[in-house]
Amino acid sequence: MATAPDYKNIPHSHRLPVNHREVQRTFTKLSRQSLVSLALQWLSKKNRDFCKPYLLGDRIQDEAEEEIYEPAQSYEVLQETYKQLAARKGGRREVLDRILEGDWRHGISMYQLATSEIQYLLDHPNALRWTAKRLTKIPSARSPVTDMEVTNDSDHLPRFQAQTFMSNLARELTPLMKAHYLMTRIKTSPITILRVYIHDSPYSNEASLTVESSSTDSAKAVFFVWPNGSPFVYSSLATLTGQVVGDEGRHLRDVVQQAIPKAFSRPSARYQLTSTNFTTKSLDALLTYRGPGKSNAAAGGWSIFQDHSFSQNALDFITTQKGDGQEKNAGDKTGPGRPKRPLDGKESSEAKRRKEIAAGRFGSSAQPDDGQGLERVEVRIDDPFPSPVSGSTATQVDGETSNLDAQTSHQARRGRPSLLDRTAEDLEEIRSEEGWVPNVRVTFQGTHVFAGIRQLVEEGIVDGEKMPGWMTGEAGVTIGSVKDGRIRSKGGVPGV
Repeated sequence: MATAPDYKNIPHSHRLPVNHREVQRTFTKLSRQSLVSLALQWLSKKNRDFCKPYLLGDRIQDEAEEEIYEPAQSYEVLQETYKQLAARKGGRREVLDRILEGDWRHGISMYQLATSEIQYLLDHPNALRWTAKRLTKIPSARSPVTDMEVTNDSDHLPRFQAQTFMSNLARELTPLMKAHYLMTRIKTSPITILRVYIHDSPYSNEASLTVESSSTDSAKAVFFVWPNGSPFVYSSLATLTGQVVGDEGRHLRDVVQQAIPKAFSRPSARYQLTSTNFTTKSLDALLTYRGPGKSNAAAGGWSIFQDHSFSQNALDFITTQKGDGQEKNAGDKTGPGRPKRPLDGKESSEAKRRKEIAAGRFGSSAQPDDGQGLERVEVRIDDPFPSPVSGSTATQVDGETSNLDAQTSHQARRGRPSLLDRTAEDLEEIRSEEGWVPNVRVTFQGTHVFAGIRQLVEEGIVDGEKMPGWMTGEAGVTIGSVKDGRIRSKGGVPGV
């Protein structure tokens, strides 16, 4: 017997049992402070319709003997209880048990689960891997084509009205899936978060949410972040830590991502999401490289012009040699705590020069403790190999090229294709060039890639004067192809 599709979204008030897999996975990761803060948020007047706790008036006579926590008489009494928990010290388990086994023992609503996952994301901003997409207007014959990457003109951006956007997004996705939506603006950070909890298809009813399943694709949440006043959208490439997502889950997340620009579009203006070749786990790094007013990639040495690290006009910037004489005089003084034997002047001056070079190349960026670290940067070198001298050498190089191409194609068949794999256009361009272009890829990986490169410059391991600009983070991408020392741009977007 076929089931008729149900084209309704999952409401905020729909409850999941407290022992549900998603509830246990999320709530057990939250801190005591976050749990208390969430409970007070749920008990506020605007959220009571879909966060109803278990009060004394809801008690059934048979449940009185089995109760571990005495139900509160009213919302106000329960609010005072959690304020007392916030005021004194204690363990996380105390608050967790009171929420799941006491005040919300009859179930956790979808709104409560959504706000809990968002709270965990704010507590652990590096929990997810994000990719930055740019919301661009699709050019039409009626409107002139403009380069969206080099302009700060915001006229091409659509008006962001949450209620209208959510209505349009639900209209696009409802025929394809049953989902729960929550969009909230974060007060402590200039971002707006959209959480979409995907549950199979319209043929699944709300009761199926409570059924435990071993499938990794039965239910999953995907997050999108909008920086305030910015043309960029950040989408999560994976769900919260501990949740494995299969191919079907990835496909459903792609469907949601494709529906976002459609929800912004209208008959006179159509939009699309284009890649910016920027992926990272740090939300702070995303706001730095792909935040409000950061569409011109003012990174590396140019960062001094974007963070106002000097007082004068940026257009009237003049370097000065302040403090040179003072430092020399200070070095001649002797006193307590100063070494009796002077340091090697040659070594100290060389180290000082390397630091000055690093400061000039990186500016105020790439500091180890700035919280803007990128974990991985990959580039493909597209420069041709130096021309061979003799014909025999050319024959040998051609043979190596064919073997390399065969090896590359063999590796591509075994694993997932990389964004750095050369396309048909790239191969055609290489064939038209003079000389052999080897397939060379360079990967930098660590907690803060560009801070590590800056430290290598200061230590003299990397030549800061000859180093290409993309190694300072000037290009503002995490994956790209390099030619003649610069990240190549296609379609106005740096990268591959």
